[in-house]
Amino acid sequence: MQEAQAVKRKKKKQEAAAAAAANPDEEGNPEKEPEEDDADDVEETRLKHAVRKDFFAVCREAGLDGLSRKFGLTPEQFGENLRDNYQRHEVDQFPVAPLEAAADFLSKRFQKAEEALKAARYMVALQISRDPVVRRCMRETFFERAKVCVSPTKKGLKEIDENHACYSMKYLKYKPVRNLEGEQFLNLSLAEREGLLTLSIVMDSDTQSGTYLDEIKQLYYKDEFSSNVLEWNNQRSEALGYALTKFLYPTFEKELKVRLLNESQEGVIKACCRKLYNWLKVAPYTVDPQMEEDEDFDTRDGIRVFAIAYENNWEVPAFGALIDGSGEVSEYLRLPHLLKRKNAWKERERELKELDLKLLRKFILNKKPHVICLGAVSREALQIIDDIKAVVADLAENEQMPVINVELVDNDLATVYMNSKKAENDFRDYPPLLRQAISLARRLQDPLAEFSQLCTPDEEIFCLKYHPLQDNVPRDELTNALSLEFVIRTNEVGVDINLVITHPHTSFLVQFICGLGPRMGYALLKILKQSHQRLESRSQLVTVCNMGPKVFINCAGFIKIDTTSFENSTNAYVEVLDGSRVHPEAYEWARKMAVDALEYDDVTEDVNPAEALEEILENPDKLKDLDLDAFAVELERQGYGNKSITLYDIRAELNHRYKDLRTPFRPPNAEETFNMLTKETPQTFYIGKMVTCQVVGIARRKPRGQQLDQANPIRNDETGLWQCPFCLKNDFPELSEVWNHFDAGNCPGQAMGVRVRLDNGVSGFILTKFISVKKVTNPEERVQVGMILHCRITKIDIERFTVDLTCRSSDLADANNEWRPSKDLYYDYEGEEKDKKSER
Repeated sequence: MQEAQAVKRKKKKQEAAAAAAANPDEEGNPEKEPEEDDADDVEETRLKHAVRKDFFAVCREAGLDGLSRKFGLTPEQFGENLRDNYQRHEVDQFPVAPLEAAADFLSKRFQKAEEALKAARYMVALQISRDPVVRRCMRETFFERAKVCVSPTKKGLKEIDENHACYSMKYLKYKPVRNLEGEQFLNLSLAEREGLLTLSIVMDSDTQSGTYLDEIKQLYYKDEFSSNVLEWNNQRSEALGYALTKFLYPTFEKELKVRLLNESQEGVIKACCRKLYNWLKVAPYTVDPQMEEDEDFDTRDGIRVFAIAYENNWEVPAFGALIDGSGEVSEYLRLPHLLKRKNAWKERERELKELDLKLLRKFILNKKPHVICLGAVSREALQIIDDIKAVVADLAENEQMPVINVELVDNDLATVYMNSKKAENDFRDYPPLLRQAISLARRLQDPLAEFSQLCTPDEEIFCLKYHPLQDNVPRDELTNALSLEFVIRTNEVGVDINLVITHPHTSFLVQFICGLGPRMGYALLKILKQSHQRLESRSQLVTVCNMGPKVFINCAGFIKIDTTSFENSTNAYVEVLDGSRVHPEAYEWARKMAVDALEYDDVTEDVNPAEALEEILENPDKLKDLDLDAFAVELERQGYGNKSITLYDIRAELNHRYKDLRTPFRPPNAEETFNMLTKETPQTFYIGKMVTCQVVGIARRKPRGQQLDQANPIRNDETGLWQCPFCLKNDFPELSEVWNHFDAGNCPGQAMGVRVRLDNGVSGFILTKFISVKKVTNPEERVQVGMILHCRITKIDIERFTVDLTCRSSDLADANNEWRPSKDLYYDYEGEEKDKKSER
């Protein structure tokens, strides 16, 4: 049975080899026929695939390599000519015409001279394309001169509108690759993947006087004019052209696409990191020094933050949460009618609103928060802030309380935290909005610690919106980049391990300490919790936590110990430098600097470096006169290397231990407030953008004084009724009734335009002249309240949260491209016009 299988395998190999010989153009990689299995391997039952020969191997077996050598230059020689950009090696001209030379190489496979010559050109082209010097030189030139051409598919013609990221690049003609910016290529690549665009990268354009082939073929020519030389030059040109178009250009295009895609994705990742950096760089909120003068508002135990979260729905009650100086929830408040207006039409709504404000006033008076913050959910937040500020002003006036700041805080982080598994576990009995309020307060108290709570195994940190294209970059690369931002900021600030143990919501910072990571950070916290022992010194990381020397050296400088809290609770020596950024390896240098700064005599026996250090910490100005450069020279002489930067850092640290280098909190400006409340950006909300809006009313201007005196009512000859010239009401039987209409103040006035509201909460206004191309005197003839309109933005007022709009058909069509986003400098208008004509 086994022998029969071996015979069967051998027969299949022979059939496959015969098939490969019959189809020499198919690519494979055989240099020789597959050998038969050894006698000892007859028992092997797994079939082996037959190895096919590629066309180059077929040509070589037919002896055409001899004909290929008659082209006059080896690939290596041509590569050197190309590298040096001159004919370093002359062409060795063969004296016989190409077809005559090819006649000497006929075989059973190539029975005509033309076939043999064509096969030889293929061999030459392939050999040229495989030469390393040729590939390097041509790759550099291709990458430098490459141009992008883009055209839409039938699907793309329909789907790529002016709101699409590729609108300005829908048609591109020979746009140099070096002019691509930001995430442009990523957008193009995504559109190509979705079948919206066809994207190609070319070397030459039809606007050039010559091609790259015309440039380099001179380095492969024989500079003579005999018919034989011209014929061989043509053969060389065809071989070189085949090498470019069939082998090199396609390969380089793929390489360049991958490179451009990677660069574009890196740009998106950097943009995500910049967004996270801007969030993490903000320091904890600090109060006005004047407030601290009041004993009730002392900040020695941290600041108390009262945060309010609401949903843009009157039926859902708002919640407020008060956290103490360590970030723990101490009180909460339910405000079911906070969104109602103080000047509402219904008396009941005004009463309910007043009840909530009284409840809020009593809470603030009793709990005395240092700051109040509100989540930036919608435009209604501005009204709520005004209401809260009125309450605070009343307390300041009547209760002699200091004025408490009311801040607007972005609620994106709080919304993600509210729905996270950690929030559900920590505050299982709390409603979602109360969890959101807790996150808002903690973010104001310490942004770094609050953002770190999303760095869980569930990767909830990716629920935040960093960039529109963040989902189109490699997740592992984005993870590493964002983690690096946390690592940099965490180690710049330092981590108080004892504080982390007592307040678990800050424990996620430990994983970002240099040298630890998630696994060892969790192990460190576990050991300290199980031992029920506070970390009194950095050395206990080794003695108590069993930390290895390498890990200790890496992380010790970033773990800070609040040494002041141990001075009265322990008899052991307290190393004050454990509460600084100074690394344990540099403690001796810090002590030496302290001794030198106090100008002690080294011979004196009773010099205590620890006491000197404590004295320097109380009077750090004495460090200014130290010659640190001389100290650095001495350390380098002793073999410690160049420690000049380290010494200057130590002096700065002794002046202010663990000084917070983050940017102080500042209230958002008008543009930031607009973006927070509308959830828009300059890229999504701009002049010229097409939007949909809902009609909420007609804006009118009441006639006054002189206008009424000069009024000229019009009589309709057909109906015999009179018409008001302002509001255009036309059912007055007598002229006197029109004047009575004026005198009674019943005329609403002339229609000025249409009031609308956008989906993002922004109010809009359409002037009467922008309602239609035709003249409109009464907007109510064209629009009704509740109607949905398509408009373009003509003006944005970010301070008043209003926009001016137009819904004229000419502006919507925008045939002259006055409103649409500007198109790319290399936009192919001819190609677009050609496609439009073909559609017609």
